[in-house]
Amino acid sequence: MQSFEPTDSKSPQPSSERVEGTQARLFALERAMAERDNELAWTSERLVAELHERSAAQASALAAERYDPVTGLPNRRLLEEQLGRVVADHRLSGEPAALLLVGVGELVGLRGSIGFRAADLAARLIGERLRLAVRGCDLVARIGDDEFAVVLTHLSASSDAAPVARKLIELVDAPLRIEGREVQLPATMGVAVCPGDGTDAESLLQRAQCALQFAMETSTRFYQFFDPAIAERDGRRLQLQSDLRHALDAGEFLVHYQPRVNIRTRRVVGVEALLRWLHPRFGLLPAGQFVDLAEESGLIVPIGEAVLRQSCAAAVDWPRGVGLSVNLSAREFRGSDLNSVVHRVLDQSGLSPRRLQVEVTESSLGRQPADIEAAIKRLAQLRETGVSVALDQFGTGACSLTLLRDCSADALNIEGGFIRSLTVDTAAMAILRAITALGRHFGARVVAEGVETEEQFELARRAGCSQAQGYLFGRPMPVSELNTYLATGAE
Repeated sequence: MQSFEPTDSKSPQPSSERVEGTQARLFALERAMAERDNELAWTSERLVAELHERSAAQASALAAERYDPVTGLPNRRLLEEQLGRVVADHRLSGEPAALLLVGVGELVGLRGSIGFRAADLAARLIGERLRLAVRGCDLVARIGDDEFAVVLTHLSASSDAAPVARKLIELVDAPLRIEGREVQLPATMGVAVCPGDGTDAESLLQRAQCALQFAMETSTRFYQFFDPAIAERDGRRLQLQSDLRHALDAGEFLVHYQPRVNIRTRRVVGVEALLRWLHPRFGLLPAGQFVDLAEESGLIVPIGEAVLRQSCAAAVDWPRGVGLSVNLSAREFRGSDLNSVVHRVLDQSGLSPRRLQVEVTESSLGRQPADIEAAIKRLAQLRETGVSVALDQFGTGACSLTLLRDCSADALNIEGGFIRSLTVDTAAMAILRAITALGRHFGARVVAEGVETEEQFELARRAGCSQAQGYLFGRPMPVSELNTYLATGAE
């Protein structure tokens, strides 16, 4: 039999090298696990931080969507939500509530005059005044660059909104101290009452805005409650606005003419062209009912050119001593090609430039010194070609004396309301005498407009006016009636 060597049942003892290798692997494993733990901890912390950052960003985005960044007040979106809840609650309780829209029209203009930072400070101060003036249950919001909203809740009666409106107007009107200067920003307010003017947020906002717009257009520096007549007026306004373009294409704009007389002889020496719109629904409309809409839309420029073309063509057939006056709107006057338009129309009609007079108001020349200077240069260019210039509604603006000195106008038209005041105001007579003396000094004739009675005519004559215009001598009339009138009344 084959013999075998006996073997030991125990494993041989590991060498020191093997032990050290095992310990090194254990250390490396522990280190890797520690690094992984640190990495997991860092990842966890970063994840938590990112969650916090995302939450903060979402909160910031939500705030930006719902709050005005300058004043911190609720914006229009949040106001609509809050107003909806107020209306719903008051509909159930039967208590009145009121929405007050506060327009501060000159707030935006501050940006150009004293800077964005100052304008933002003014907005914050106005918002703070409104917030501190109402109760804690009321709401204050900023819903536009120049518009704030106040919601008055739990009123005893709808009429309770009136004294609050007066108080808020006074607070906003009070001077503000902005960067070392005193600034006054007059406010206007439109008011709509729930439930009388609406039972939902949208209708209340629309009707308060309607009342605010009416107050601003009528130069009311106070508050205006909504009235259905205002809404009817606005509906008509929207209709006219949409019909303007068609009216121009359809030839619905007409020119009527009003004579102007020599105040000594009462003979006709000039005729003013007055724009009219023969509207298919509303009938014959004077310019005052739609010219501002034409200005806003830019259609006043082609409409004005059509008036100039039509009236120049008509004036060619008048007696040679009768001139034509045409009003220029602000947008027409500031147009860069005004001179070329005027002279193109004159060339096409054959009317002498010396028989044409353009009338501009002081406000149409601009407010800034640079704008006024450019306007005066444009008028001088017209005068160099023989066209005369009249300052219309003279004395109603803020720079009359400066214009009188710099503009070299050929005529000063005194506004009709001032002429009518001559019969009841002795101071008005003294002022008119002074204006006529200034006119003579600068070589400008003074025209009394809006003369309706013999007494007004006589007072204008005594004051030194050289010409007169008004219903006393003839109302605006179509060209066919004017031609008959001129056949017997022209100088």
